[in-house]
Amino acid sequence: MIELYKNSYVTVADADDYFSEKLGADFWEELDTVQKEKALITASRQIDLLPFIGVKFELSQPMSFPRIIRGKIYDTLDKLKYAVCEQAAYILSENYNDNSNLKSVTLGSVSMSFKDNADFSVSPQARKLLSGLLKTGFDIEKSFFREVY
Repeated sequence: MIELYKNSYVTVADADDYFSEKLGADFWEELDTVQKEKALITASRQIDLLPFIGVKFELSQPMSFPRIIRGKIYDTLDKLKYAVCEQAAYILSENYNDNSNLKSVTLGSVSMSFKDNADFSVSPQARKLLSGLLKTGFDIEKSFFREVY
């Protein structure tokens, strides 16, 4: 079950809206609610592993957002939600299933397991949507590291 900001950045209703306007996304309508929730939770967790700029709003929060970026608090952003939807679509695609990190797949009631220390790939579309929110490198200045945006 989806719990916003605890295991997902996107509700099924949000994703339904997103995919209803996207060409070639008819596959989403064929999924049941449980499959959609699992895809969105998995996608959110994978996106959440990326190196976002800024800092968590509260250190104890389970996910990266809400977040303080350049002095402003962001609960979530549309492009983060869209990136999660794109990652969910990527997870469900054949390209992702060919990923060497996949240990097993079960189609009835959708179950996926991954190898230990798996390195997940991020959808190219999701990565584009997140540009500007991700750290891109470090700059050495006066013997300390400074984030480069």
